[in-house]
Amino acid sequence: SNLRNLRLYINRIGDKGAIAIGSNTTWTSLEELLLYKNKIGDKGAKSIGENTSWGNLKKLYLNINEIGDEGATAIGSNTTWTNLEELYLNENKIGRIGAIAIGQNTTWSELKELVLYTNRIGDEGATAIGSNTTWTNLEVLSLSKNKIGDKGAKSIGENTSWGNLKKLYLNINEIGDEGATAIGSNTTWTNLEELYLNENKIGDIGAIAIGKNTTWSKLRVLGLYTNRIGDEGATAIGSNATWTSLEELLLYKNKIGDKGAKSIGENT
Repeated sequence: SNLRNLRLYINRIGDKGAIAIGSNTTWTSLEELLLYKNKIGDKGAKSIGENTSWGNLKKLYLNINEIGDEGATAIGSNTTWTNLEELYLNENKIGRIGAIAIGQNTTWSELKELVLYTNRIGDEGATAIGSNTTWTNLEVLSLSKNKIGDKGAKSIGENTSWGNLKKLYLNINEIGDEGATAIGSNTTWTNLEELYLNENKIGDIGAIAIGKNTTWSKLRVLGLYTNRIGDEGATAIGSNATWTSLEELLLYKNKIGDKGAKSIGENT
């Protein structure tokens, strides 16, 4: 078969339909499979994950479905998709077990975008993802709204494999100073352009570590709104001389006073 793109998004496909799709052995040229916004659960996702014919698959969108740990584990365990570049699993029911399986994947060396926001992966799931050393081409990692705390954020911050990372979404989690410090201390992400840490529990200590970062020379967007940053944190951020490409600095809804604002205002 010459089929390259199969787009069945925004339909009413459930497990039976997804099982039939996953069982196909003819589409050896398939590059794009878009099944987002359906009613696919674990059984359907498991069938897709167990497919061994789609060696050319580059884009798999299974977001906005009803996939849990069993389905995510099957997907993470796939060893056929050596060309996979984009995997979208956001807005499902994936917990730590599924995220651990994904994090342990050693096949997807071409992966550029991993989107898992609005799931339930927690610290253990985030730790497994942060520990991955295969995804050296990763450019986008979206883990917002996943109950990730300091432990998970620390693992992500300590990753030394993602030299091509451009966008990191860790907003709407439970990250405090320890996690933010690990992220701020990262020296690998030399291509980072957008960092979203808004709506967490980051205080001055974490903000100071971020402000002291000298690696992110390409940073354009820094989202830190709705945290617990005071004058000391804002002063450190305002004192940063590395972020010469910065276009958006989002610090609203914190605890910044005149001293912090003065430092920001004096940045040249």
